[in-house]
Amino acid sequence: MEKLADLPTPALIVFGATLAVIFAARYFGLMNGERTGPINSPAAAQVATIIVDPTALNRLTDQAFRLNENLEEMTAIARERTRVDGLMATELDRIREELRIQRELSRRS
Repeated sequence: MEKLADLPTPALIVFGATLAVIFAARYFGLMNGERTGPINSPAAAQVATIIVDPTALNRLTDQAFRLNENLEEMTAIARERTRVDGLMATELDRIREELRIQRELSRRS
């Protein structure tokens, strides 16, 4: 500090101006970085919300679980329906065959 006081006035002015430019560039660079950073983007806000408040994520997980249960139940119902339709088709084939036999017997008698 004592050596700075010994410098001539123009050197002190240049030194001060240089320090001012360095600090101004740093300050405005940080401000510009904060403005364009991910903090102001909507996607970052949503991610931060999920990280801070996990209720939305828990609710979504619960809904996905219930949807999966419903899909499994619908699949089981569809399989049962297919089985019943197969049994119905077999029974209709038997009835058709009996009717054909009845017609044949009535034609011969």
